[in-house]
Amino acid sequence: MTNSIKKKLLFIIKSFGYSILFLLYGKIKGIIDSTKHESIEIFNTTLDENYTYKIFQIKNCRIYTDTVTDTAFIIDNKIINGPSFQHRNPKNAEVSENIVFQKGTPKLKKKLSGAVFSLLTGGGGNANYWHWLFDVLPRLKILQTKKNLDEIDFFLFPDIKEKYQFESLDILNIPPKKRISSKIFRHTQTDTAIAVDHPYVLKNDASNEIQDLPKWILEYLRKKFINTSSKKKFSDKFYIDRRDSKSNHRHLRQIVNEQEVKEFLIKKNFSIIALSDLSFEDQVNLFNHASQIVGLHGAGFANLTFCNPETKVLELKPSGAGLVIANLAKKVKLNYQEISPNPLKYSNNNQQGLIKIPLNLLEKKII
Repeated sequence: MTNSIKKKLLFIIKSFGYSILFLLYGKIKGIIDSTKHESIEIFNTTLDENYTYKIFQIKNCRIYTDTVTDTAFIIDNKIINGPSFQHRNPKNAEVSENIVFQKGTPKLKKKLSGAVFSLLTGGGGNANYWHWLFDVLPRLKILQTKKNLDEIDFFLFPDIKEKYQFESLDILNIPPKKRISSKIFRHTQTDTAIAVDHPYVLKNDASNEIQDLPKWILEYLRKKFINTSSKKKFSDKFYIDRRDSKSNHRHLRQIVNEQEVKEFLIKKNFSIIALSDLSFEDQVNLFNHASQIVGLHGAGFANLTFCNPETKVLELKPSGAGLVIANLAKKVKLNYQEISPNPLKYSNNNQQGLIKIPLNLLEKKII
């Protein structure tokens, strides 16, 4: 059997399965205002005095997610406006655009007894270190302002497969038997579903709001993880080596003379460190004891959260990469600098680009 025939057969089988599930679970036929339904309770909570969040508690609720852009909370085949989201880069679109209106809920429904807390946040939370730290974990803090985590029977995460995910949840005392992944639980029926507002996207302007993370998120992460970090000894001067990046776009963001940069920094007593070689605790420890850090723009810089004030940071980045890292460094009171040349090769994504770092400029910046 040829590959093309196999693909056609799989497509037919998949389409047939979707049709059966669509008939089984029915069409999504309306929108529920979360403030006006007897099965929904909303609690308001404030952090940092400036950030107000909603906590949604929903009885007899279905949760469906495509694990990337859309998640729907559903009662009686109506989607709930509020906890549901439908990301259409860079905005969260109107709930009427949620994918369930087009495709229904084409996954077998799994019953979960008790209270299920959804920490779903879109595809970034699946395997991106930055979004795990800033989009996913802070939801626990939001919920804890009104509820004890012991009351939760299941924690629904975007995914749980990376080493840092397991290790950070261990430190936070989230029992393994209560952790479930949306990759497996795409469609669930719950006794009680709980969700909270996004930790920092509160004005539906993710591109700008990510540039200014709430202080409470950084304080929460520092409090939870710095005192539990490992005691291993690392070089206090290091270069973040992104050879371990799992980004689908890693080939689009590179330093074309990176080997030269590494050799130069080694001569200046820098170590070259791939963060994926380290445990989560070791990463926290590494940054907490750093005096000088150099690296290409990327998620590993989320660990600046754990640095001490006045730590020297040099970010190497394409000129259009934005101020996300710079603003994080400012929040933690670090000594931040950047080298941001125009990309040698144009990219439609401002974070991407092939760049060349002048060694004479690098030398001036690290003195």
